[in-house]
Amino acid sequence: TALFGCEDSLIKELHHFRILGDEQYERYQQYGAEECLLTIGGLMCPSPGCGAGLLPPEGSRRVECDRRLGCGFVFCRDCRDMYHERVCEGVPAPPTSDTSQGFVVREEASQRGRWDQASLLLIEESTKRCPRCLVPVERNGGCMHMQCSLCRTEWCWLCGVAWNRDCMSNHWFE
Repeated sequence: TALFGCEDSLIKELHHFRILGDEQYERYQQYGAEECLLTIGGLMCPSPGCGAGLLPPEGSRRVECDRRLGCGFVFCRDCRDMYHERVCEGVPAPPTSDTSQGFVVREEASQRGRWDQASLLLIEESTKRCPRCLVPVERNGGCMHMQCSLCRTEWCWLCGVAWNRDCMSNHWFE
């Protein structure tokens, strides 16, 4: 593949990337393996610190991280949270007045709940979730190339996917 959109920049001998040094070369190899896995329909274990590559069978939401490769975490394919039987619905709907059970909430608990809700809304508006471990990440300037502080995944702020050549060439500094 051509780098940065340059037509004649294809590097056919991949070991030329060794010039980057051992750490960068290992990152290049890991990125290539992850990109290949995701391209063929695989996914990465979302458990913090794991990130094992998985090829779960189609049609099932229940995915178990292989203990030989990773951590054994069992998660939902759709939301990447701990596995659950219920359908993934995203944010639960607020209760209707029909379901009210007549509880009385003291003023300080109500105020604390409003502050908690305001904090959650601020986090939701000002962050995006890491595509690997789903931890909220805040961007406070700079380029679109993000690195999760928890699992160290490199990803694109605009696309929400693993950092790749398209992101690098199309919107690094948008």
